[in-house]
Amino acid sequence: MARRRSSGITSLGFNQDQGCFTCCLTSGLRVYNVEPLVEKTHYSREELGDVTLCEMVFRSNWLLVVKARRPCSLMLLDDQQRAFRAEVLFKSPVRALRARRDKVAVVLSSSIQVLSLPSLQRVALLRTPSNARPLCSIATEPNAAQLLAAPGHRRGSLQLLDVSRAVKGAQSSSPAVVGCHQSDLVCLSLSANGAKLATASARGTIIRLWDTGSKQMLHELRRGSDYADVYCIKFNPAGTLVCCVSDKGTLHVWAARGSYQHLASARVAPDTRALCALAGDDQAVVICEDGTFHKFTFSAEGNCHRSEFEYFMQVGDDDEFFQ
Repeated sequence: MARRRSSGITSLGFNQDQGCFTCCLTSGLRVYNVEPLVEKTHYSREELGDVTLCEMVFRSNWLLVVKARRPCSLMLLDDQQRAFRAEVLFKSPVRALRARRDKVAVVLSSSIQVLSLPSLQRVALLRTPSNARPLCSIATEPNAAQLLAAPGHRRGSLQLLDVSRAVKGAQSSSPAVVGCHQSDLVCLSLSANGAKLATASARGTIIRLWDTGSKQMLHELRRGSDYADVYCIKFNPAGTLVCCVSDKGTLHVWAARGSYQHLASARVAPDTRALCALAGDDQAVVICEDGTFHKFTFSAEGNCHRSEFEYFMQVGDDDEFFQ
């Protein structure tokens, strides 16, 4: 999610276990812990400049960084040493990043390149339509199938590729194609083990859940009756819950198995882009590009209340980022 805001935030992103998030700024970079909400590290404008994208690799010291002045370059930052360890240059700007412990998927203008970590050597390649949103999701569990999900070449379709099956020259085997929606895909997410997939189209009224093994739809989750731009979909690490946020400024949480019960809905902020995450079996977190942090506690009975609210830009030991 990358869009410039008056707060100076250029993009936000949760790490793979949803316990930390990165905040890219026109004046550097910050990394936060979710529970409790504390600043883990920050970099000033002098150290990094204007950062447009950052992907944290679980809770390790590796941060994958793209700077505004070098949009075609991906750099691996060692936060422990506060030094860059590797860099790779592409022919087009980096549009999005999704990492697992051993690989990172780099979304470019008409392809997704999968690189090994920490060497940043290419191990797989997937062609994508040039007019598609920069969507990508990768399974993160180490012992599960290394599935990559990305937009397909037909409207509303999606490609699934096992990135562990690379062949000579880093060209990959043909992906499986799933026809998910009649209109364009705007959001997608794989569960950590890659067994489930969630998708939303430009209509934004439903979230569809898919079984990646059979390529069959498991269920349709009703988000609302009005069209909406779905900003984010996330499974919990176990793949038993799924949540989403949209431009309607509402968080929704469902069970991702059994009765697929709608568990919670809550108002956040309708006029700012946001990301959601599941902090546990009964807690959801939303971070917004206006610098706000929201935590909600919900129950199987449908009760939901906001248990925490903070301006995360004010969490830290200085105010150098306020400009």
